[in-house]
Amino acid sequence: MQSTTDRRLRTKLTSINKTIREGRPPFDTAESENVALHRMPILTGSPRRVSEMYKFWFRTRGCTFDRAGQCSMCNYGVGPEIDAKQMARAVRWQIAGVPEGSSIYVSPSGSLLDPREVPRDLLRSVLTAAARRKPVALAFETRPELCGPEIFDELRELVPRTTRVVVEMGVESWTPEIRMMCHLKPSPQSAYERAVALAREYDFDTIANITMGGLGLTHAAAYADTLASVRGARVAGFTTKMVFPLSAKAGSLLGWAHDNGLWEPPSLWMLVRALADLSSPESFGDGISDLDISWYDPDLDGVTQARPDGCAECRPMLVDVLVRFHLDPRIATLRPALDWSRCDCPAQADRMLSASPADALWKDRLAEVADRWDESNGDGDRRLLPLVPSAGH
Repeated sequence: MQSTTDRRLRTKLTSINKTIREGRPPFDTAESENVALHRMPILTGSPRRVSEMYKFWFRTRGCTFDRAGQCSMCNYGVGPEIDAKQMARAVRWQIAGVPEGSSIYVSPSGSLLDPREVPRDLLRSVLTAAARRKPVALAFETRPELCGPEIFDELRELVPRTTRVVVEMGVESWTPEIRMMCHLKPSPQSAYERAVALAREYDFDTIANITMGGLGLTHAAAYADTLASVRGARVAGFTTKMVFPLSAKAGSLLGWAHDNGLWEPPSLWMLVRALADLSSPESFGDGISDLDISWYDPDLDGVTQARPDGCAECRPMLVDVLVRFHLDPRIATLRPALDWSRCDCPAQADRMLSASPADALWKDRLAEVADRWDESNGDGDRRLLPLVPSAGH
């Protein structure tokens, strides 16, 4: 149970996060896309093999949880209410062009199974359109609280048995206190455990999204939390553990903290070190691990202002290694990075990851964020952000 002090601090941070987001003007739908498509290679199936994924994003009124100031690192926008029938037609038209037997990912701004964001008739239209393409895999993201027998029955009814249903959930941290305070996500541990157990009953795959670099955490504490979270998600039974280092995004509390010198992204070397620790031969031998990665190389644009990086010498090598690890997640793929000696970045990363008494003071750093906000008179980021999220690795 949270202490009164922790509860007040979290309430304050959530209020700040909400204020930063509410400052963004609503999107002009006349200038916005209804549906966007990105194509990318992924690993699917068991054994895992490379296939092409067609990732569809479609416009909604915005993420319900974003509106409530949750998720300190996200920056999804809020638009006007949609015409569900019009949106269903747009999605059906786009998905109809997908080759049969591909992998399909369908994504609103937040949670596909949230009826406040995606009305049930629209959801059925989206799932039916995807099912007609007889995909090898159909993936989506949602919150664990929204997973239940009724909606899973509907998925099972609409999606062919030959299609692997993949349920992705934002775990962020397997430590409830860090998830609630640093990421402002109040989903209880029991919700994740129930969702994974239920997915197993329906023979659905699950992905745990796990961050590196939460607000308030030192680099060493963030690194340790990522390792612990992947291991906790393994014990809980998640099929795949998706690790992604956080960036500073405009319109988010994390981005505001970065702009005020209170947070820095983790380095790409931290990510490489974590992947190596979590893909050890003792666990997987020479085989493919249960890891995947995302958002390790986003473009610097109006949204992403600072990203995980290396120096000009090592960065191209690191990105190349991570691109290959995404499709071949084994420790041998990381070897060029692990053997690298042409700059001081690996040694700098090792120094950043050295344990320190300051690692335990993350609540003090969160309180400093709240205090700095008050000192700045609540000057949040008011820039208008693009409606369609970037593809980002």
